[in-house]
Amino acid sequence: MLKLFSPATTSLSQHGLNKRLRRIAVVGVVFLLVLLLILPFLESEPQKPPPEFYPFDTTSAFFPVAHNDAATKTIQELCASFPHHLTERIQPVLKMGHGENRTMIDAQFESVSACFDPDKLLIFSDLDELIHGRHAIDILANLPQAYRDNDDKGNANPDYANYEAMYALARDGKLTVENDPARGKNGWRLDKYKFLAEVERAWLMRPGRDFYVFYETDTYISWDNMFRFLSTLDPQSLLYMGSPSPGRRDESKEVDTWFANGGPGFVLSRGAMEKLLGRRSSPTGRQFTDPPFLLKWLDLLRSDPCGDSVLGWALWNADVPLSGFFPLFNTYAVHNLPYTDRLWCQPFLTMHKLKPDDMVGIWRWENGRRTLGRPLLYSDLYEFLPVATPEVRYNWDNTNWDRLAPGEDTYMNSLQACKEACEHNPACLQYHWQGEQTRKCVLQRFINLGVARDPETVQKKVPDPERSQGKDGVPEGEQKFKIVEEKLNYTSGWLKPRIELWVKEHACSTPEWVYPSIDRHY
Repeated sequence: MLKLFSPATTSLSQHGLNKRLRRIAVVGVVFLLVLLLILPFLESEPQKPPPEFYPFDTTSAFFPVAHNDAATKTIQELCASFPHHLTERIQPVLKMGHGENRTMIDAQFESVSACFDPDKLLIFSDLDELIHGRHAIDILANLPQAYRDNDDKGNANPDYANYEAMYALARDGKLTVENDPARGKNGWRLDKYKFLAEVERAWLMRPGRDFYVFYETDTYISWDNMFRFLSTLDPQSLLYMGSPSPGRRDESKEVDTWFANGGPGFVLSRGAMEKLLGRRSSPTGRQFTDPPFLLKWLDLLRSDPCGDSVLGWALWNADVPLSGFFPLFNTYAVHNLPYTDRLWCQPFLTMHKLKPDDMVGIWRWENGRRTLGRPLLYSDLYEFLPVATPEVRYNWDNTNWDRLAPGEDTYMNSLQACKEACEHNPACLQYHWQGEQTRKCVLQRFINLGVARDPETVQKKVPDPERSQGKDGVPEGEQKFKIVEEKLNYTSGWLKPRIELWVKEHACSTPEWVYPSIDRHY
């Protein structure tokens, strides 16, 4: 018999269905809420930091790669292996001044700049002259008249007064290195005007090169390593490379900028040069709307003491920020280089403030040490200067106070006690004692040769116990000080067996080519 649903039965059935639907809806809402809560955590899962190094296979372009008895060969014999064909793509640019140390200039042309054909190396100076058979171009002679004119406040440019005086002496045949008005500090003040000028002139004289390498007379460059490094890079990328130094603050973007320290040299790619020197034009394309490059930054150049800083700011405003490659570009001289595991297995491209003998010595050493498939590393450079010979040096300073390898201060009554403190510290490799008066003993976890340093007397500000708080009219809460003299004697020592073990334990299997970073700097 067929059963019919009554209205009451239908109502009950719908009620059950609605109840189930409500449960499903509640579960769905809860699921969505949970998903919304955990989604940010899923998205913000910490990413792996980018690698600091990349292993890149490189090959030397020198042939033969190395020379036997490089220390005794002539410059011509060593330069016979130089890969001259690479200067068609990579343009070297040397900046110098007439008043610079002639011994340093000679060392530069007997080492780093020795192998370039005269028509391949660009030399920009403050005087036209022949140097070691090469033409140095006066880069200041044809700068705009505004460089010589008074500024908006009527102030003459005193830097150019020195240049004009030097030029007058040269014109009359009376200029010498000794009477050069643009030597020393005056030459340094004049030097800042060369940075923008050398970049523009290099492009005008050698347009379209892949890379432009700018350096100075006291810059050492390992050209084998430099050629290897540049072979890994795209020249059309916007690359401005060097050792980072803090620059101006960009208030519009609320960021601090960085520039490449000029001393260790810097490199600009073709893409960066085009971007920096390009000028906007009117809609018709007939006239430039940007001022000439050398006038665009003149006001800043007058007030800023550093031309490399102004160049970095100009590049920043052209959307070419610095790619920091310290310690490939190294601000240290070889004597003050702190060898640590942070740079031990990394190649070196440049160094700064070398002594003339070291410039020539390292260049000859390098000519005998190159290998085909591996760049020279800092661990190799360590062989050039035997640090712990002798194990103690008097009137010598092996300390290094910067952030790369800070020392640890303690106080000891004797040199022997300072040495024993180093021996008792498993991480200590060398030590430095400053004499009986200060008793300062510096324990160091790096290897550094250092430099000769005579004893000296310094003045130091110390609290005055005779005029303490609440005495002699000194108010409570106020401390009085006095000036005392301290005699400093500099004695340095190295734990030779421990250093030899450290070197043995830090053999380098792979060259560590660093990625760019402005956090890694001098």
